[in-house]
Amino acid sequence: METQSRTTRAGGRLHILRREESLRSRQYRGVFVSVIYEWNSLEILRIEMEPGSALVDREIGTFPVIHFIIEGSPVFVVANQSCDLIPGDSIALRADESYRISNAASSRSIILTILDKSLEPARNGAT
Repeated sequence: METQSRTTRAGGRLHILRREESLRSRQYRGVFVSVIYEWNSLEILRIEMEPGSALVDREIGTFPVIHFIIEGSPVFVVANQSCDLIPGDSIALRADESYRISNAASSRSIILTILDKSLEPARNGAT
């Protein structure tokens, strides 16, 4: 599928950078990840987690990341410390921080995630 790029100006204010026919997405073990925006080294994801599901950092890439909680109450485990988040909360993590997100609640959680892909992730301890 080819991406359609288009610029539209309405009164000099509206600028559509890119229009997709469909989003890239994947679903596994109760976690639905869709890429909603991608440009140069920036990627924005929508992560929807069903009750009882879990996600580890390497499943979306080991990049600096900011997670914004939109709905639900996911639990983040970073460096063996647990943190329950609620809608309106956000958490920023470095590329070298391993983490796990779980949804132990009885309702789904939705997270808006911003990945900074400007730096290649460290592999096997190399910088």
